Amino acid sequence: MDRIKKSIVSNRFVRLIEENHQEIIEHFMNDVSRNKKTIAYRNMDPHDLYEIGSRVYRELSKWIEKGLPKEEVKEYYRKLGKIRHSEGIPFSQFFQALVLLKRHMWLFIKRQLENEMTDYKQAIEVSDRVVLFFDRAAYYMLTGYEEEIGKKW
Repeated sequence: MDRIKKSIVSNRFVRLIEENHQEIIEHFMNDVSRNKKTIAYRNMDPHDLYEIGSRVYRELSKWIEKGLPKEEVKEYYRKLGKIRHSEGIPFSQFFQALVLLKRHMWLFIKRQLENEMTDYKQAIEVSDRVVLFFDRAAYYMLTGYEEEIGKKW
């Protein structure tokens, strides 16, 4: 029974992200384009920025449902780290953009589920999956970025 409850909470969370990803990404894009900590992103094509956010949320949905292998997360985010390096985006701004993606998703989810989620343990379990996804994404982006720096040494 506990597994069924976890699945229901996970499915609800995934459905909220999938059905509302455009709204979440728009908030992210507005923030990243105005935030002093992500000034390098102001020159990025808005379509590209949107696609990055959209892909992150699609992959996050798969990760929560345990359908995205760790190796796929590793390869994509290492590649993304290399791309951001080649674009000249500073390390700290690159990381801050990922933080903002996570933050805007959580702000949206919090508003949607504020009065509905009563089982604290289930909420924490979903949260753990999300945190693990973003932590891995950050780690692999940074390793890809460092690999590009290393090529110049």
